[in-house]
Amino acid sequence: MDIDNIAAKAAAKIDAVRDARVNAVKTAAASSVELQEVVQLLAAAEQKYAKDYQAALRADWTESDLRGFGLDAPARKAGGRPKGARTTRPSKPANDAAREKELIGTTSENW
Repeated sequence: MDIDNIAAKAAAKIDAVRDARVNAVKTAAASSVELQEVVQLLAAAEQKYAKDYQAALRADWTESDLRGFGLDAPARKAGGRPKGARTTRPSKPANDAAREKELIGTTSENW
């Protein structure tokens, strides 16, 4: 038994296992990058379809007409300006001076 030969075989076995593990990570990383690219392409295609679908509706086609052509309504709405929540503005008090005194808790007699 040669100690150097045994050590070399052990190192080769460890190197082979390490290389297999590194290659597995590299393959997974490449797939992850590919998946991210496809997800971005899909999102862009969905947004374009939603805009084109809305353009067809503005061109006086109905959703029923478009369904008849095999076009389903888009899963997501087309991007644009958000509608946002409508808020009402508080009305101004009739007498601002009286309101101010009420808030402070003083009257003109205390001055």
